[in-house]
Amino acid sequence: MKLLREPFFHFLLAGAGLFVAYTWLDDGVETRSQASSVREIRVGEGELRWVSETWTRQWQRTPSPEELRGLVANLLKEELLAREARELGLDKDDTVVRRRLAQKMTFLIEDTARISEPDESDLRQFYDAHKDNFRRTGRVSFVHVFFDRSKRVNAATDAQQTLVRLAADGGPEQITNEGDRLLIEAEIGGADLNTVTARFGQDFAREIFSLPPGAWSGPIESAYGLHLVRVSEMIPGEVSPFAQVKVQVLEQWHEQQRRAYEERYFAELFKKYHIVADERVEALVGPLTVAKDGTR
Repeated sequence: MKLLREPFFHFLLAGAGLFVAYTWLDDGVETRSQASSVREIRVGEGELRWVSETWTRQWQRTPSPEELRGLVANLLKEELLAREARELGLDKDDTVVRRRLAQKMTFLIEDTARISEPDESDLRQFYDAHKDNFRRTGRVSFVHVFFDRSKRVNAATDAQQTLVRLAADGGPEQITNEGDRLLIEAEIGGADLNTVTARFGQDFAREIFSLPPGAWSGPIESAYGLHLVRVSEMIPGEVSPFAQVKVQVLEQWHEQQRRAYEERYFAELFKKYHIVADERVEALVGPLTVAKDGTR
């Protein structure tokens, strides 16, 4: 009983109690630490559906059970290797990895931007505000006579003299036989500005669309030489009715929404990150800053 009243005995009991508590807590922390060190990789229904759909799109058939097991095993190996690579820092300063991640984020942004669908009034408002986007281009039909500078002493004089004769004779069609050979056909029907430009050059195309129908004109310079031209029909461009271009209106509406969402998203990203560029970079591309409205 006397021993129980000794302060030293009380000190020993307290010390023993602390030792036991510390040992128990330390074992618990170690156990929890070991449990948390086991990293979890989940392979669920979503992953199974993804590998199956990817295989089906590529091979135009569903995978067999054995093939599906192989696909899941490869997916698991890929995930394990990817995680180990990230732990080793192999994803840092890697152009391919950076571009792939940026591409995945771009897909995510595009998918998010397409959640909402416009109603009829939204599409009509968009159509009214962007009618030029739905304008049918003008089309022209014409006959031309080619004069090759490489085969004539003075192609311009020959073309001019032929034009005078055409005016006097009323423009017989057989005049096309007086020109030089050209791989492009002598009669062009229902061609738009882009088509004429692709065949003869931009300046020639612009002048053709300014000519009055029915009369011979020229000589007009093309990428090949000189031409006398008679426009037979000119169909002016006009805005297509809404009903005819509703599908295109919807596509362009979606594209506008995607761009707007992407601009807002990047504006927030520019606010989130502090971008530092050295003087040489800014001298090339300008200041990398973001205004309050989100524009750079």
